[in-house]
Amino acid sequence: MTGLIVSNGEISNLNLLKSIAESVDMIVCADGGANHIAQIGLIPDLVVGDLDSIKDETLNIINIKNVPILKYSTHKDYTDTELAIEYLIDKGIDEIIFMGVTGSRIDHTLANVYLLNKLLKKHIKGIIVDDKNTIYITNSVLELNREEGTFVSVIPINSNGARVTLKGFLYETNEVLFEFSSTLGVSNQIVEEKGIIEVLDGTCLVIVSKD
Repeated sequence: MTGLIVSNGEISNLNLLKSIAESVDMIVCADGGANHIAQIGLIPDLVVGDLDSIKDETLNIINIKNVPILKYSTHKDYTDTELAIEYLIDKGIDEIIFMGVTGSRIDHTLANVYLLNKLLKKHIKGIIVDDKNTIYITNSVLELNREEGTFVSVIPINSNGARVTLKGFLYETNEVLFEFSSTLGVSNQIVEEKGIIEVLDGTCLVIVSKD
């Protein structure tokens, strides 16, 4: 099953949000993410958080539709997004898509990106989607379809780097060490029908971006 977590970050492409929201099995809003879902006329399965970012009109809809709310204190050890993850894990979800988890707050964006590593360790597929980027994480093999006008960056997140083989790319590699904090894997392009990323050692973020 696939779950969607909608958080309070930036979402300007509401058509994209609606398309994804209508394709998943469960929608959980992390606090103000409920405002985004209300904009597209859908009802979430659950709202999680301290409710400090939800608009009054959104909260009225939530209450009228009897949407369950897991309310937490503002003084807590985890973000609303991470609390939403724990709920979906308990429900047996094996894939989670995130929207509204990127934006002007770089601390929130980075923390949310690294939540993908938490899911990877639990063998749950995690994907972050925003208007310009799709972010994956892998420690094995990831296969991507070629999309016109996109760039693919492979960025190791562990301190000893990652050994990476790339096939179907403009710049291919064969078990090359991508060092941590190196830009070696940035802005590649898929030139075949599919691009295959094989991480032999380590863990990498894979970011598909549009200018």
